[in-house]
Amino acid sequence: MSNELSTINHTIMEHTELEHLVNTEQYDKLEEQWLGIVESEIDDKKPLLHIINLLIRREKKFAHDFLIMLESYYNEKNAYNDLLEVLKYILKYFPKEKGLASKFAACYANIYKEKPYASLFISKSNIETSPEIAASLKMLEKYFMFEQGDYVYHKSWGVGKVVSFDPEGEKIHIDFEKKNNHGIALEIASDILQKLEKDSLRAMVYCQKDILNRMIDEDPVGLIRLTLKHFHGKATLNNIKEQLLAGLLPPSAWSKWWTKAKKLILKDPYLQFTEGSPTTALLEIRTKPLTPHQEIINTLTQSGEIYKEIESARKYLAEGKNAEKCKETLQKIKSLFTQEAEKLKDTHPSAVIECLLLAEQVQIMLDECPANYKDMIETVMKNSDNLSKLIGNICILEYKKHVLNRIKKIYPEHWQNEFVSLFFDQNSHLWEFIIKELINENKEGALNNVSQKIFSQFNAYPEHYFWFCKNNFYGRFPDLYANINSGTLFIQLIELINNIYFKMQKGRDGNIRSIFNKIKGLLEEKGTDHAVNHLTESNAAGMYNAVSGSKCIEDWFKISIESVIRDRFPDMIKKPEILTLDENKIYVTKQGYEKQKKELDHIMNIQFAENARDLGEAISRGDLRENAEYQAAREKQAQLIEKAERLKADLQKIVFIEPYTVKTNIVSPGTKVTIKNKDKETTETYTLLGPWDADIDKNIISYLSPIGKGLLNKKTGETVTIQLPENEIVCDIIKIEKAL
Repeated sequence: MSNELSTINHTIMEHTELEHLVNTEQYDKLEEQWLGIVESEIDDKKPLLHIINLLIRREKKFAHDFLIMLESYYNEKNAYNDLLEVLKYILKYFPKEKGLASKFAACYANIYKEKPYASLFISKSNIETSPEIAASLKMLEKYFMFEQGDYVYHKSWGVGKVVSFDPEGEKIHIDFEKKNNHGIALEIASDILQKLEKDSLRAMVYCQKDILNRMIDEDPVGLIRLTLKHFHGKATLNNIKEQLLAGLLPPSAWSKWWTKAKKLILKDPYLQFTEGSPTTALLEIRTKPLTPHQEIINTLTQSGEIYKEIESARKYLAEGKNAEKCKETLQKIKSLFTQEAEKLKDTHPSAVIECLLLAEQVQIMLDECPANYKDMIETVMKNSDNLSKLIGNICILEYKKHVLNRIKKIYPEHWQNEFVSLFFDQNSHLWEFIIKELINENKEGALNNVSQKIFSQFNAYPEHYFWFCKNNFYGRFPDLYANINSGTLFIQLIELINNIYFKMQKGRDGNIRSIFNKIKGLLEEKGTDHAVNHLTESNAAGMYNAVSGSKCIEDWFKISIESVIRDRFPDMIKKPEILTLDENKIYVTKQGYEKQKKELDHIMNIQFAENARDLGEAISRGDLRENAEYQAAREKQAQLIEKAERLKADLQKIVFIEPYTVKTNIVSPGTKVTIKNKDKETTETYTLLGPWDADIDKNIISYLSPIGKGLLNKKTGETVTIQLPENEIVCDIIKIEKAL
């Protein structure tokens, strides 16, 4: 065997060559190389045992011979732990090998020669005489697994320390967190106990918690490393959190502590943190530090998803790297994305554009001679038969805008027409950019085309119309509304929300609930001001009819606009003399509503719980047929259910009595009425509110009470006859005032 082969026997190339020789059945060459390996220094036996596994399935004789060579090598080196592993391989594949039992006995004797009880345990295992070597080995492993001073973990008793060892009685005694001096037979100890390293997290929580407490503040990264060691070097953020909250960190301190620790972890070259949700974010220990160059290149080459790669590269570039110091990395990034663009050119033109734009950005950072990225991007655009789809499939908004700017250069004569089409094809993120470009370039015709199409086809483009109205309500882009009637704009918005509401009522919900809520929010926030500011004689009737006929906008909104229209154009809209109250509604102040809501909450959260407790106690007494307490609790339950259901139904029927809706020309909910009893010549003042607001001691009466009904819709100066249960009274209405 040549010296050259001896020097490379631990390299990846060597191991690959060995595997190749097995796969091609070149066993003579394989034997030659194997001899060279066992004549030199073996640093890692795992690749060699992998070759043994391959040979077992192909040429068992060579596997046997090679194992015997390894056995001899480790025996001569006094490497008894490695020898033990090789002997186990021989036992597994060649159980009838002569002298194997004696070899195991000698190996264990050498490994545990410092233990005074080693020979006793080897004798007890009967390994040299038993026909079942595997069973004897299992027994030996149980015997030698623990010793005095070891730390162990039991799922019920927690962490413990082995305080005494009885080899004759085959027993250990352990002081557990929850059980002191507990004896456990060696035969079962390995099955129920987990052996802990002295510097493991669990062991340190048990015996060195003061050190861990200092690490929380002084060395959070060290604490994370210790926790990761508990998880064999790799764990999710949730795993880490659960472990640290179990006896070290209080739950309330986690968020602040993790924020601090995360910043330090991201700077640590030996720790890798992969972002994600608490269940997917991953922390792991690196065997050697990763350079920033390796980190970004690994991210870009291992992702497998082009858009994740683009996002990672953009994040790296956004950190403001020094181009000269990071020249190698930047050049590699440029090369990677140029190659990706080439691979994707026939299947994903949108991704090609994003790759080329990123490569172009790197080129600018490097201040290199310009490559032809611009030409390549424009070629992709010109070859596309669907610009809208091309732009729509680009993920990064900045890149979408870049392509729009390229359209202006490629089609200088008619780019504005492309922009108009794209406005209706693309999502809302690009609308503002398109409109601003048309305004900046004074493309009045294109702007008019956009506004007229949205305005005239508002039902076909509900999202566009909402955006159109919102910008108008807030006074943005006045050039866009040069030929738009703002009053009609408002009326059509009411029509649109009515149409959407109708579809929702018919069960055709789909994705329209979102736009319904957007329009409703806009109307409630800016609708009243817009309507009032643009109210004219020509649109007053249309605005009034649209608002009053709507079934989906709030009553306060209707009333606020209707009252302005009536006040401004009294001859156009006839003002009703009599206020008609909906019998199916309950008119109430917000205070009255809150009072009823609190009562419902009390029933649901307090009384039902008390009733359930009473029922449980009654049931526990048995014989429910003659159990008066049980029957009473059941009756109470039925009463509570009935009352709760009634309150829930009533709360759905409320109409708030708002101060701005109260008028003093007639008696209505929200007014204070002074009357004079004609028989007694006495005066009384009543406040007319809802049934949930009534307070007789304060002369607050419901509009549904006998006096309330008698006064409702009456005017100052009228004489009223009020029917009471026991008699009737005749009175004059002296004064009507606002009560709110």
